[in-house]
Amino acid sequence: MTFFLLGCSSSKPEKKETNQKKPNIVFIFADDLGWADVSTGSTNGNKGSKTYETPVIDKLASQGMSFTNAYTNQNCAPSRAALISGQYATGVDNQVYNVGSLKRQDKRTKGFPNVLIEPFKQKKVIAEDGINIFDVLKTKGYRTALVGKSHGTPHPLKGDYGIDLPADIHHIIAAPINGKRTKSFYLALNSDKKGWTFNSEFVDKYANPYDEEYINTVLKPYKNQGDISLLKGTPKHLTDAIGDFSVDYIQENANAKNPFFLYVPFHAVHSDVTGRKDLTQKYLKRGLKPRIAEYASMIELLDQNVGKINNALKDPNGDGNNEDDITNNTIFIFYSDNGGLFNNTPLKGKKGNLTEGGIRVPLIFRFPNVIKEKSVTNQAVHCIDFLPTLAALTGVDITSLKKKDGSTPKYDGASFAKILTGEEKRISRENLFWHLPGYMDERFSPSTLIQKRIEDEYYKLFYFYEANEFEMYNITKDIFEKRNILENPTSAEMEIALKMNADMLAWLKTKNAPTGTWVKNGKKVPYPKLNEVKKYLNE
Repeated sequence: MTFFLLGCSSSKPEKKETNQKKPNIVFIFADDLGWADVSTGSTNGNKGSKTYETPVIDKLASQGMSFTNAYTNQNCAPSRAALISGQYATGVDNQVYNVGSLKRQDKRTKGFPNVLIEPFKQKKVIAEDGINIFDVLKTKGYRTALVGKSHGTPHPLKGDYGIDLPADIHHIIAAPINGKRTKSFYLALNSDKKGWTFNSEFVDKYANPYDEEYINTVLKPYKNQGDISLLKGTPKHLTDAIGDFSVDYIQENANAKNPFFLYVPFHAVHSDVTGRKDLTQKYLKRGLKPRIAEYASMIELLDQNVGKINNALKDPNGDGNNEDDITNNTIFIFYSDNGGLFNNTPLKGKKGNLTEGGIRVPLIFRFPNVIKEKSVTNQAVHCIDFLPTLAALTGVDITSLKKKDGSTPKYDGASFAKILTGEEKRISRENLFWHLPGYMDERFSPSTLIQKRIEDEYYKLFYFYEANEFEMYNITKDIFEKRNILENPTSAEMEIALKMNADMLAWLKTKNAPTGTWVKNGKKVPYPKLNEVKKYLNE
C-alpha cells in the first residue's frame, strides 16, 4: 500500500512517497480534563497548571502540534457522539444533545417548577446506520478498537458501529462481596462470583491487585515523588487497567498487515474523583485539600497511562530494543471531551456550560515527519472535525461513501489536515455552532451559540430562548468573557453582531434545529429573528 508522507523541513513540506502501510492511529480522549489542567503551556497560551503534573503530555506537546482553541460540547455524551458521527447534535445520525436527557433537574429548585419550555426529546445514542469515524477508517482496511467509556454509543457496546473490538467499560463497578452488593468508583472489586473484576469481559484480566512485579516493572519508571510501595496489595485502578489493555493491543497489532485505530476514551478525570493511593498521598503532603488531591492524582495517573501507551509504540514487543518502533507511522492524538470539573481560570465556567471553561480543552496531534514539532495553532476546531481530518490523513474520500440505504452521509466537520501539515494556517470555515434545546440542571437552559472568526479574532454570540436575549464576547481580547459587547457596542461591533445573528438564524433553519415548545400554550419556540440584535443599539 502506498502512502504519501509530508516532511517537515519547511513550512510547506515536499511530498515523499513511501511504501509503508497507512499510519496507525491512537486517539486518547480524556474525560472532564480542563484547558488549564495540564502543566504544559502549549495548549493553553502558557497558562498551564502549577498544581497538577503532566510531564508525558508536556513532552507530547513538544513533539507535535498544540491547539489553543480546541473545542468540544458541554459534556460527555454529546462530545463523543459528535466526534464519532462527524455531525453536530442536529445531524440526522446524531441527535445526542446532552447526557441522559434535556430535562435534567435543577439542584437549586428540586425540579422545574417554573420551566418555560418543554424540551426536545433527544436520542441517547447515535444511529447505527450512519457512516461514522470507525466505518470511514475501515474502508482503508483499519482494524478498530475502543477501550474505555462508551457514551453517545450504547453501553454495553452492541450494534453495528464499525468497532472490531468493543471493550467498553463503566467506571462504576458493582459486585457482591460477602453476599452484600458493593459499589466502587474506579477501583476493582473482589467479587464473590468472579474474583477481582471491573465487570468487563475484556478488561477483567487486568483487575488483580497491584503486586511487586507490576509496581517495579510498570510503575517504577515514572518518577513521581510518590511512594509506590503503598500500592502493594491494593485494588487496581481502572485507569491503569485501560492503559494496560491498550499496551497489549498495540503489542498484538503493531506488526499486522493492516493498520489499527485504537480509540481510548478514558474515564479519568470524571467524578466521583478517585485517585491512585500513592499519587493522592503525594498531593496531600503538598497541602492540597482531599478532593483536589484526588483530582490531581487522577490527572497524573492519566498522564502516566498516556506514557505507557506511548512507550508501547516505541517498543511494541517489550524487549527493551526499539528497532520495532512504530512511532513514526502512528498518528497520536490527545484530547478532552469537555471543560474541567473545578477551577478553569482564566476561562469562565466549567463542564456543562457553553462559556469557554465548559467547551475549550487541550488538544495535541503528533505525527513525526508530517507534523512539525513544537508547533502551535489557534485555529478553532471541534469534535465534528476529526472524522474529515483523519479521512484526509488516511486517503479516504468521504464524498464517495454511502449508507446502507444508498444515501450519502452528511458531515458537519471541516478537515484541518492541512493545518497539521503546515500547508495552510487557516481552514476556510468561519463559524462553529452549539445548540441546546433544553435544560441541564443549573448549568444551561435552551440556547444557541455561534462562534465566528473575524480575521484573527474570535467572537461568540449567545441566544437565550426563554428571555429572548443575546450576549456577545470577543474571546480573543476577553478570554474571561467579562465584557458583554452588546451592553455598549461600537458600530463595527454591531456590524459583526448582525452578521452573526444572520448566520445563526440561517444555520438553525438549514439544520431544522429543534427548540421545544412553550409550556403555556404548546406552540413551537421560535428562532431568533433576523437583525434582532439591533435592539441593543444605543439610539
